[in-house]
Amino acid sequence: MKNLLVKLKPFTLLIAISLGFVIFLMFHYMPMLNPLKPIAYTISTVMPWIVFLILFLAFCKINYKEMKPHYWQAILLILQVIISFTLAYLGTGSENKLIKTLLIGCMVCVITPTAAAASVITVKLGGNTGAITTYIILGNIVASIAIPIVFSFVNPNIQGDLFEQFFTILKRVFPVIVLPLFLALFLKLFMKRVHDFIAANTKDLGFYLWATIICFLSCKTFSNISKSGCSAFELSAMAFAGLICTVVLYGIGKFVGNIQGQRISAGQGFGQKNMLFGIWVALCYLSPTDAIIPGTYILWQNLFNAYQMYIREKKISYWNSKGEKTYFE
Repeated sequence: MKNLLVKLKPFTLLIAISLGFVIFLMFHYMPMLNPLKPIAYTISTVMPWIVFLILFLAFCKINYKEMKPHYWQAILLILQVIISFTLAYLGTGSENKLIKTLLIGCMVCVITPTAAAASVITVKLGGNTGAITTYIILGNIVASIAIPIVFSFVNPNIQGDLFEQFFTILKRVFPVIVLPLFLALFLKLFMKRVHDFIAANTKDLGFYLWATIICFLSCKTFSNISKSGCSAFELSAMAFAGLICTVVLYGIGKFVGNIQGQRISAGQGFGQKNMLFGIWVALCYLSPTDAIIPGTYILWQNLFNAYQMYIREKKISYWNSKGEKTYFE
């Protein structure tokens, strides 16, 4: 059984996406399962707590001496804001409904902050946990400031002034992102035995919790697509736009990360997005249609993460067979 789990591990995210699709089909075509639908709302309610736990476990494994700003982090954050404003400007200026939807959907993908679980995948790929954690915190602060500004520009009918929107988003982000860090630091400073026990005995727990979230999000994405009322061509265009966003964002991150030899960390930081948050923002401030591209981004980014993990496992097996040290970053 243990050997089977080891072999399946590189495909965990792909399995989670596929399972989410199967669950969607079951609930969509089997009316007898309708009484179980309230479970989905329960999962949505506890989702932030699951993300909190994932991030807390990741923070417990961090070498805090590595948590320092890097040039690549500043470059990526500046690019994130510039690209977001550019897409918003082009989207609002377009008279073609589909093109406008594509541009605004891509803007949501770009401006959405880095996923809390990016640190989990970064560790699996051999990246720098401290660097990605610093970027996660900085990225969420920047997103909290930029989102209400950009979205107010895209949709002038948004209720409330800039400060209200800012604090609404910050209130949603702060507990999930910052409090786990404070809790992990508290345990490290004042309850070191508990901290060390958690760090030593939860090696893969955060990863599998993230896979559970991916299963739920993929199910939700397929459900939103089925209810959108868009044509097959429009849905195909949105799915392709999500793919392009994924390739471009990961590519930019990896390219910039080469500046300081942190290709993996920068790639995950700029590419792996918290699309649960992104979809929520799009639904609150824009429209359900504008949330479709962020939904497809969930599928594409996790397929890419699954591919990266598969390639890494292959490389590790190769270098181990040669008896040589594995190169990660």
